[in-house]
Amino acid sequence: MTTTYQRGLARYQFEFREKWHPEITAGDLRTMVVFNTKAQDYEHATEIRPFLDMICGTVDTKDKFIAAVDAEIQDIRADKQREARFMKEEIERRRELRKNREEERRNTILDMIKALESQGMAETQVVQTIATMQAISQAEAQKYYDQLVVAS
Repeated sequence: MTTTYQRGLARYQFEFREKWHPEITAGDLRTMVVFNTKAQDYEHATEIRPFLDMICGTVDTKDKFIAAVDAEIQDIRADKQREARFMKEEIERRRELRKNREEERRNTILDMIKALESQGMAETQVVQTIATMQAISQAEAQKYYDQLVVAS
């Protein structure tokens, strides 16, 4: 997922707030932090600059944390079995993430179909609405509709 906030900040920090009353927070201390490796403004993120630089290929060995991370990376690269294991784990993690996203999307579409049908919408309208809202073909939307009908 690529998102551009167009401020050039190194770190963007978002809190969970009520949409119409932003003074009300979720109260669970959740925060989403997004790092920008191409930042121009490090005003609120000077401590992470060496890390973001390392991600971009510049290693500052004067920074103890960065030196330790770099040493670990070099150890992994030197041990071909360990590197292969890491790569295999990364591929598996991405595969699982993709599978979870697909399952989440499928469930969302099926829930949308149920909601549209509960409002009395005809099958053709439901399929057309799903295709439009999800930017998929009508044939694909029809498959989702048929899945729901078969499962019922």
